[in-house]
Amino acid sequence: MSSLENTKAFAATIAGSDPSAGAGIQVDLKTMAACGVWGMTVIAALTAQNATHVLDTASIPVEFIKKQIDALEEDFPIGCYKTGMLKNAETVKIVAESIPDGRNIVVDPVLLATKEYRLLDLAGQEKLTAELLPRTTVITPNLPEAAALSGITIADAESMEEAAYWFIDHGAKAAVIKGGHAYFRLGTDVFADKNGMMLIEGEVAPFTDVHGSGCCYASAIAAHIALGYPVREAVCEAKKFVSGAIKYSWEYAPGRRTMNPGWQQHKTYDKKF
Repeated sequence: MSSLENTKAFAATIAGSDPSAGAGIQVDLKTMAACGVWGMTVIAALTAQNATHVLDTASIPVEFIKKQIDALEEDFPIGCYKTGMLKNAETVKIVAESIPDGRNIVVDPVLLATKEYRLLDLAGQEKLTAELLPRTTVITPNLPEAAALSGITIADAESMEEAAYWFIDHGAKAAVIKGGHAYFRLGTDVFADKNGMMLIEGEVAPFTDVHGSGCCYASAIAAHIALGYPVREAVCEAKKFVSGAIKYSWEYAPGRRTMNPGWQQHKTYDKKF
């Protein structure tokens, strides 16, 4: 084991680029840095988007995605990978094949943009369940994503818990079903692993649809795993972090809020002079 492996915390995000830096690779890096981890990137997709909508997306050649992962693995003891937007089945497949055995993987199954722009095609959705899910340390779907992947209609606390166990039954070591859309259990996430279930409560902020919240949460979990936290503790610490990032989210376009991973250092991005 190298001295780096003993002392340094590295995490890598495999996701899409958001030019507005409110989500995707950009907010992942901000989150990892704020959690005290050296974040690295594998660009898996490109988007043309701003604060309000996605205009277009573009794929990265799968051979180049593999080369990015291989390059990182040559030099760095990566404590955890985090996946976000993967766009298509070919990308999901190459990611599942290229991450070495034994690496922790946090999967944020990004299916749709907020305004219903599809960010993972249906074939990719199936490939994620078949090939990436069995390699997953933690999967972090919101309610629509959990319902789409599992086929379970989530309408109450019981079905939310059923969905969490569906992911365990299909290969994930742990699942976090996020409660941001759960009017019946608002702000409370369901965590499940082979040892059972627990509820993770968070502060409910008076904001809806904060851009980048899912990316931030999954990246915070990955960062804490890279820091050496056991999975349950990593999720709990990440929940505290993301609750602060939502509480101190800011309006970066008229009527549109985005996450603030730097909330512990500064609460606002207002001009000083």
